[in-house]
Amino acid sequence: MVSAGHTAPRWCVADNYRTRLMRPGQRVLLWVTTRPDRGIWGVGRITGDVAVADGRHRVPVHIPLLPEPLTAAQLRTSPDLASLEVFRVPVQSNPSWVTVAEMTVIDALLPDSVQ
Repeated sequence: MVSAGHTAPRWCVADNYRTRLMRPGQRVLLWVTTRPDRGIWGVGRITGDVAVADGRHRVPVHIPLLPEPLTAAQLRTSPDLASLEVFRVPVQSNPSWVTVAEMTVIDALLPDSVQ
């Protein structure tokens, strides 16, 4: 993924009401949890409808990686992001939720080339 500069073209998501709300064109964030520099590693869009194959829900996406991750430590410096779902419920399955207000704050922290 890192050497390619983007994620796989399909992402596995839970079978829940949030997955049913997903639509092509919506923005997506790639949150990486398993590293010391955990946080937002990519920003992209949903490119098609959620499909079920082999009992798994997958959503087609195009998520280019950021030049540098926007780390959880950086995000925590903003009081407006204190309620991010990934902070409140870190074991939540995909997809997680970001409010419009939170996304506005995140957008201001992203490199100009991403927006």
